[in-house]
Amino acid sequence: MLLVGLSAGIVAATPAEAQYRLTAPSGAVVEFEADRLLRFRDRSDSLMTDLVEDPLVLYYRSFGRDLDESEARDAWPWNAAEVVTDSLAALVMPGNLREAGRAYESYVVLRMHAVRQDPDVPCETLLGREIDALDGFIDGWIVARLLFGGPAYEPLDELVFAREADVLGGLILDRSNRQLGGCLAVVRQRGEGEIAAYRSWRAENYLPPRGR
Repeated sequence: MLLVGLSAGIVAATPAEAQYRLTAPSGAVVEFEADRLLRFRDRSDSLMTDLVEDPLVLYYRSFGRDLDESEARDAWPWNAAEVVTDSLAALVMPGNLREAGRAYESYVVLRMHAVRQDPDVPCETLLGREIDALDGFIDGWIVARLLFGGPAYEPLDELVFAREADVLGGLILDRSNRQLGGCLAVVRQRGEGEIAAYRSWRAENYLPPRGR
């Protein structure tokens, strides 16, 4: 059922023919053609259908208060979602990001799929499963932002750019993703290089140049 995520290209902030784009604080741009967005939409739609139609799932969905960008911690999907078991989950989404429901719900479904897999695996495998879940969230976020006109929220846009720069794993470790549970300390120690690569990319390519 799950489709393979498609990547887009990060380019300099110059005119281009792509129909859809996100712009980083630095001015860097990630571009998407319409057919790619439709593939992202189809994937998130299939995940939401899975969530709604699965008779074994008990699912609570609600909205909390509006969050500004300084409160991004509560908007990160690994904090907004509580996947208790492979069939029980609760999700509290920011009130001002209602259009992003498909992103958060995609994440919940993929987290449930991860829980259903053999839990007795190395910590690096658990990190890989969390990256897969975030991949679904990112597809849904792109669709909400660009295809359905959802509001901008820079901290979640950063996930898109981090994936395209291949530093998403470092971001997860740097932000102390709680879904990794007891493996967090282990994978953070082993992933110091990934964290450093993410921080370097963020400072040099994502954030505005110093003094600007």
